[in-house]
Amino acid sequence: MWQHLFNDSLNRCVKIALWFYFSEIKVRGDWKAYQNKPILIIANHQNALLDPLLIATQIGLKPYFLARASVFKNPVIAKVLSFIRMVPVYRIRDGFGSISRNKSSFSFCESVLINGGKILLFPEGNHSLKRRVRPLSKGFTRIVNGALHLDQNIDLIILPVGINYQAHQKSGSRVLLDIGEPISAKEYKDRNKALVKKVEEALKNLTLHLPEANYDESVTNILKSGSDITLSRGEMDYSELTRKKKGQKSYSSLRNKVFIVSHLPILLIWKSIQPKITDPVFYGTVKFCLGLVLIPLYYLLAFGLLYHFWTIEIALSGILMLLSILKINRNNYNHHEWQLFRK
Repeated sequence: MWQHLFNDSLNRCVKIALWFYFSEIKVRGDWKAYQNKPILIIANHQNALLDPLLIATQIGLKPYFLARASVFKNPVIAKVLSFIRMVPVYRIRDGFGSISRNKSSFSFCESVLINGGKILLFPEGNHSLKRRVRPLSKGFTRIVNGALHLDQNIDLIILPVGINYQAHQKSGSRVLLDIGEPISAKEYKDRNKALVKKVEEALKNLTLHLPEANYDESVTNILKSGSDITLSRGEMDYSELTRKKKGQKSYSSLRNKVFIVSHLPILLIWKSIQPKITDPVFYGTVKFCLGLVLIPLYYLLAFGLLYHFWTIEIALSGILMLLSILKINRNNYNHHEWQLFRK
């Protein structure tokens, strides 16, 4: 009971924080019709920890998460992660001998599914800021077939979810979770290659999947067309679409500058941490976690100072103003994509 209570409370807190972090979060598609069935949720992976946090808070299926085993090395952290429904998965880079330890993790997932639970995993196996679906690992098919062999009557479905960011690395941007049609696992029992292909095609239809060839040119065309990149799909021709309206960039830029000035101490801390982050994919995750901890402390300090020197009414007004500025902050481009847009 305490675990459920804690996880529900944590989910609500993170959901509120994500609402402030992103300018808009949309969920398109149905998941409620399947909530009483065992579900394997499969999503693309472009933005480190923000990907599972968005699915966990915006789609109310309360799944267990498969996460890389390296974060479970510390025994105390491992217990905390297990408490919040995370399951370790081992990869070759963790040591060839460790792959055999996936058997216990996969067995646990199979048992969750047999009992009507939900599992979330990212079969690309790694993350990337590139707007494309990378080849899927077949590891998830072991969980599917394991559950089907243990219970031949299980009505297991695979639910593909495309996560589409306007700007992965920036707060104040939009994100869309695009939920696809469910895939019946029974139809693909012991047909691993066919299942991987089916899921990969589903994810490509739920996200913007651009080829490696002329990738930058394709992204530039979409950005300069003024299209909503979270809704863009495939390799459409964006050259004939209406260009961005004048003033849009300056309007977003003004709100971003107000945010920077009003939250300067936190941004200075971020600037001191940023050079130590070797993988740019983690920028968004680190920013979010930093804000989750520092913004409440910053607002508490601001409230205390305003209340000490003026009145409680002014202090409350100041905090409401900071919250408003936090919410109206706007960022439209990743670092690399902004350079492409300016060319």
